[in-house]
Amino acid sequence: MHVSSITAAVSLFVALVSSQRLTKPPLQPNLDNLKAGFLDNLKPVASTKTPYQAGYIPTDCKRIAQNEGKNPADIQSWNVKYSDCSAVWVFCYHKNSNGPLSDLIDRFGRLPVHTRQFSRHVMSLPATNGYAYNSGGNLVFFGDTLSNINVHVHEAAHSLDLLGAFFPDKPLSGSAKWTNEYNQDSAVPDPYAQTNQVENVAQNTVVTTYERNVPGGFFGLNPNANKIFHQYATVDTEQRNAAPPNLLVTGGSCT
Repeated sequence: MHVSSITAAVSLFVALVSSQRLTKPPLQPNLDNLKAGFLDNLKPVASTKTPYQAGYIPTDCKRIAQNEGKNPADIQSWNVKYSDCSAVWVFCYHKNSNGPLSDLIDRFGRLPVHTRQFSRHVMSLPATNGYAYNSGGNLVFFGDTLSNINVHVHEAAHSLDLLGAFFPDKPLSGSAKWTNEYNQDSAVPDPYAQTNQVENVAQNTVVTTYERNVPGGFFGLNPNANKIFHQYATVDTEQRNAAPPNLLVTGGSCT
């Protein structure tokens, strides 16, 4: 499929599941207790940045800015290269963003490189409230979420799920396998995971990333974590079997 066709198919799928709220209770009130462990164990990766083409902005960043009522002329675009990857990401940073560009680059760079490589552009826009979304593989952060490592993991998780990085179920959140495993559990990670299965897979990916990279893991943090075991185990199996394998584990280089 062309990128536009993939984006259209993903948009249709998300629309179909967006109203399907989940009824299992949340395991935790939120996943904020994971932030410190992430920042301690997802280490910063050295990076360099150079200006994007003078007078130009990536088409996706222009579209998103206009959709959000922002002037594309207020977007500063940068090519960012991390030391563990030959690829370059374009960062689209609004001049009035609620945090420094350095935070945006740092937090995204802390993601495991094989997670990172499935996302496209990274964008920040000013807002009174903090929220974020993934638009066709572009990660868009509003307000202070640009500095929130949990939100970076969550939004990148949507790229893994909806753009087909997990294996063999693509997208994982719409698969019979996921539904079957979800049905065997008695909870979901937090209230946001109750939104629908797309958000549930993303929050379980946050949990799995923590389990795989932080000593003691999520199961050492929450004594009731077995209530989401089948969901966690499904994400973990699919990320280990992906190409490249171990999408959610730090180390290595991009492929």
